[in-house]
Amino acid sequence: MSYAIGLRDLHFAKGMADGEYDVPKKLSDAITATITPNYTVTTLYGDDRAVAVANALGDIDIQINTTDLTPEDYDLLMGTTKNADGVIEDSVDDVAPYGALSFRLPLENGGFKYYTYFKGRFQPPGSTHNTKGGSVEFQTPTISGKFMAREDGKWRAHVVDADGSSAVAAAWFDSVYKPTPEV
Repeated sequence: MSYAIGLRDLHFAKGMADGEYDVPKKLSDAITATITPNYTVTTLYGDDRAVAVANALGDIDIQINTTDLTPEDYDLLMGTTKNADGVIEDSVDDVAPYGALSFRLPLENGGFKYYTYFKGRFQPPGSTHNTKGGSVEFQTPTISGKFMAREDGKWRAHVVDADGSSAVAAAWFDSVYKPTPEV
């Protein structure tokens, strides 16, 4: 067994109308990623005891903290564009695109564990800014998104490549993962 010891290579691929994705684009360096699948759990009671439990996946909350949120990253995640002066003007009419978020976790015995969350969109980030004062403190952006299952019910893909031999893992950031068709 091998344990995750880090977080690397955040990528976002914008979803397209035909259900395909654009080529994944690398975002700024990753600091943290918090993923929370939200389940509804219901218990059926009979004869004064629990007799069955059912659950259903709702949405998935994803929060990422990166070293920066460049104008290019912001445009990609928020669906904005720069005006003729090169300035991003946020509008109430902006619509963040649906897309897939991918990343990998280095493992303590070597290799990586790869993840892709298939369908979600991010919201404009809040911000807190601090004066430098007597010491320097880095101020890094955190952005939150809501993800969900695709129409086929799939919401995440993941694979472990402990020794660097997986062809699937080698191509993980070239395109959003699709299973190999059965022959």
